[in-house]
Amino acid sequence: MAHVKKSIIIHAPVEKVYAIARDPNRWATFYAGLSEAEEVTGQGEVGTVVKHHYLMAGVRFPVTSRVLEDSIGPNGARWRGKIEGPLDGEQTWDYLPKNGGTEVTVTIDYTLPGAVLGRVANRLLVERMQERAMEQTLENLKILCEEGTV
Repeated sequence: MAHVKKSIIIHAPVEKVYAIARDPNRWATFYAGLSEAEEVTGQGEVGTVVKHHYLMAGVRFPVTSRVLEDSIGPNGARWRGKIEGPLDGEQTWDYLPKNGGTEVTVTIDYTLPGAVLGRVANRLLVERMQERAMEQTLENLKILCEEGTV
């Protein structure tokens, strides 16, 4: 199992960042490698199911995302989801207030499918590619959330 953990500071309130990030109809606008949703049941709350594709190392995988946790309160927010398909895993997104903005930390644990390892023989290379994809995802989310924010 591979593991990625990345954080970023976004200069926007937790409520705004969380509202954008938990909306399954917006995931493809910021999540690197993720296609537009093909089927969405729910709006990001627990029980939401989204069918889409994820591009990893040049291979397109059909995946289903299921929301397992979705909560916001005065001390921050958390969203947790399960990824099912050839690429299995779990993601946790934490949103904490920090210096008038939001610190977003994403933790992903996933399995590397044989199709990817067959094309790119070096597992470490694929893991580094995934780390960079998550960095890009967080940067994209930052741009979306800070748009119109002073």
